[in-house]
Amino acid sequence: MKVAVIIPFRDRGRDPLRLANLTRVAEHWAHYDCEIIVSSDGRDGDAQFNRSAAYNRAVNQTDADIFIFSESDIIISHDQIDRAVGLATDAPGMVIPFSWFMALTEADSRRVRAHEVDPVDCEKHPVKGHRGSIGAVNVVSRQSYELVGGFDEKFEGAWYDDDAMKIAFDVAAGPTQWVEGSAYHLYHLSGGKGSHLSPEDRKATARNRLRLRLYQTASTPEQIRALTTGVA
Repeated sequence: MKVAVIIPFRDRGRDPLRLANLTRVAEHWAHYDCEIIVSSDGRDGDAQFNRSAAYNRAVNQTDADIFIFSESDIIISHDQIDRAVGLATDAPGMVIPFSWFMALTEADSRRVRAHEVDPVDCEKHPVKGHRGSIGAVNVVSRQSYELVGGFDEKFEGAWYDDDAMKIAFDVAAGPTQWVEGSAYHLYHLSGGKGSHLSPEDRKATARNRLRLRLYQTASTPEQIRALTTGVA
């Protein structure tokens, strides 16, 4: 069984902390025994980032059996990942390898990037409560990925794509499973709110919110695959 961690990333040049976070996260994954793919979405410059396209492009360039889709600002215990890989191997469906999404402060994120402190020992606060956050790291088998039809590339920019894809995996592959534990988020400027966002950023998030509604009304694998493949 071959495992690959897929990290979606393209530097839009808006926030230097995003590249700094990627460097630290790549160092973290270098100590895990798997293929590591940092995947762009294939776009250029300041175009909206398409996380789904980055994921799909990476899947197409590896023969891995299990995919760890992990964002470029997340540090998570390798033990939790091991448990998630086991669950994803045993049954189809999405596995979320954390139950608490813990946001680090800007100051502590800087210390973690400098290897001065472990995230476990930092000041942090939970976001959305127990099992409330779902998109930061997902572990799925190739079988599950194919049952769903891949990630929906009509989502771009920030927010709502993770909610849609959880629905997609639940309907088309099987119920989501969880691993108890924390995932630690390194600080950067928000992609979904704040005065630094452009009108185009806000429009992309609004489109994502509308597209999520299509997933909320889908009830069959066929309807899900029509959405994920862009037919619907």
